[in-house]
Amino acid sequence: MLQTNCPKCKGVIESPFLNELRSAKCSQCQEIVTVGDVFVATGEFTIHREDLHKQISRYERLLREVEAERSMMANDQTVSSKTIQSFDQFCLSLRELLEGARSHFRLEMTRDIYVQIDSDNHKSKVKLIDISTGGASLECEMFDNLLRSKAMVTLQITLPKFHEPISALAKVVWVRRMTRELAEEHYRIGVKFVNLDEKARTSIWSFITNGSVESPSFLYS
Repeated sequence: MLQTNCPKCKGVIESPFLNELRSAKCSQCQEIVTVGDVFVATGEFTIHREDLHKQISRYERLLREVEAERSMMANDQTVSSKTIQSFDQFCLSLRELLEGARSHFRLEMTRDIYVQIDSDNHKSKVKLIDISTGGASLECEMFDNLLRSKAMVTLQITLPKFHEPISALAKVVWVRRMTRELAEEHYRIGVKFVNLDEKARTSIWSFITNGSVESPSFLYS
């Protein structure tokens, strides 16, 4: 969770959206205040986002190492359940920490939403996995002209309760094959929006805030 201190009452303001807000309403003193320093908090651990960014590669490497060790425990009957639970919690805390370092809040889809993707006049329907005002993750089946990193694509996104589709130019930033256990011929694609216009950004932001557990009454600008 992201946190900032209210300059009026010194209370703590919490929201996953703080990275994208200039100001917010404090639930304690009810004042609308400017968002200042932002911290990432997970469990008993709190770190300033700028300090986290300085060491981000170290925390990413630590998560990979902890995940690898946890994987080795899966079939080891000598490892106690308490140890496994602790490792699971440690992995969760590290993931939450790294999530807080993102510039944009990502909303994971809880229903099937499909997006039309156009690349070199080849149109396909792909599944929307998550979305932010900065980009999205998509899932597609194997097809002949699988998208490559740095490819430019056009997306037509029709979000629930929005009558007009959102057209967005995007750049492919990563492509990952899913594990065999899940879907051998499926891929995940990460895209970054390019020159997203204000109307499209506002629509995506409205969809995210309405779809999140975060109370919209917290948001100000």
